[in-house]
Amino acid sequence: MSRRDSRANAERIVVAVQRLWVEDAAPSMEQIATEAGVGVATVYRHFPNRAALESAVFARIFAEELLPLVDGAEEEDADLLDVAAHFVEVIGRYAPVLSEVGASQVTDEALEVLAEPFVDLLRRGQLRGVLRRDLEPVDLYWLLRMIVLGLNSPVATETVRRRYLAMLLPALSPEAEGELPPLSDEDYDRLGAPPERRQPPLDAD
Repeated sequence: MSRRDSRANAERIVVAVQRLWVEDAAPSMEQIATEAGVGVATVYRHFPNRAALESAVFARIFAEELLPLVDGAEEEDADLLDVAAHFVEVIGRYAPVLSEVGASQVTDEALEVLAEPFVDLLRRGQLRGVLRRDLEPVDLYWLLRMIVLGLNSPVATETVRRRYLAMLLPALSPEAEGELPPLSDEDYDRLGAPPERRQPPLDAD
């Protein structure tokens, strides 16, 4: 088998899992092989265990579904409510996986992969005057974590998500009243913020 064929098989397997995850958090290797149109041995050849396979699928979701949303938020005419709603909707599309693997784990993996794009997004938003200047990267990460975990409840519809996002977003604008309460070093440690992420990105430039 050529390298091209091997890469194509690996891609088919990852795409198959992505499709199956919409309905089933833990499809069997046999189901995955059937969906991908390959043999079970081929699945194991590329992904020796379920953790390796899940990691590859998460990477694809982040790169192809979430990262474009973050990039799109940098456009001058971007509607941040739409961007936030789509971000939550994409993660919510994989609700079975959120329940099985754990929503917090999936969200943490997403934010780890998207860390640098989020910092760039925050910096650009502050430069454009659409995000308050005292926001720090850790604020953005934890707000998104709270949003994803809170708005992917089984009873949260698209209109429910948009309503509560619309309440939250004004607090991020430069017009929001009052300064943000400061975080202590202990807070930063608990929140997992590295030293270089403990100030607004404009102050770090």
